[in-house]
Amino acid sequence: MTAPAPSPALGPAPLPAMTADDPDALRARAAADGFLYVPGLLPPERLTPLHAVVDAALARRGWVVDGVSDPALRLGRWDDARWVEFLGEVLPSPPYQALAAAPELLAVIRVLLGDAPRLHVGDVCRLVSPGAPELTTPPHQDAAYLPDAERVWTAWLALGPCPRELGPLALLPGPHAGGLRPHAPVVVGGGVVGTDVPDDAPWHASDLGPGDVLFFSALTVHKALPNRTADRLRVSVDYRYRPGDGDRAGAGTSTRSVR
Repeated sequence: MTAPAPSPALGPAPLPAMTADDPDALRARAAADGFLYVPGLLPPERLTPLHAVVDAALARRGWVVDGVSDPALRLGRWDDARWVEFLGEVLPSPPYQALAAAPELLAVIRVLLGDAPRLHVGDVCRLVSPGAPELTTPPHQDAAYLPDAERVWTAWLALGPCPRELGPLALLPGPHAGGLRPHAPVVVGGGVVGTDVPDDAPWHASDLGPGDVLFFSALTVHKALPNRTADRLRVSVDYRYRPGDGDRAGAGTSTRSVR
């Protein structure tokens, strides 16, 4: 079921698109690849309330002015105190909390988990400045940085159009089946870390639109593409779920496993 491996010189291959109306196909693809790409899963207007909260928070800080972000801000480190403070405003907001429980997201997550999900077990709202390729998150597995994460799945979505040049995720099909790989330790102030992958690894990535959703296992190897735009801030959200106590909230956020 996995698409043919791309040539590294040509960049990542397109993500194989799925629809949410065939649970058996979703399970089979998730088992084979460790991820799902479901374009158009959410109506774009479903993102509007959260978009408004995030836009207001960015504008108050001067991080985005008239749609433009200054590359000198260099937002993207997991331990940036400015970003951690931003999370403290956005994550508790009703629109952020409500989107995690969108019926469309939960329907797919229930298929993947085989159980009613436990919500908010490591959620984040990620910001990545333009012109800072050294801050691009390298290949890694979330399970290396989240506790008891082997059965955790993430729903990742951008809050607006996210072409490849803006730095969406790239995912590697298959290695999740091999379990947790060695990772470099996280050190405060030590920069981005991750796990080694071959130079010819068959990455997959696509231009993403509002409402497109990526689902991936905590054991799936993934990375961010660099934000190559001149002045656009990439804004995305991660909602994480694990099997458990229905829709009861979980352990909040973890700033270490972010893209």
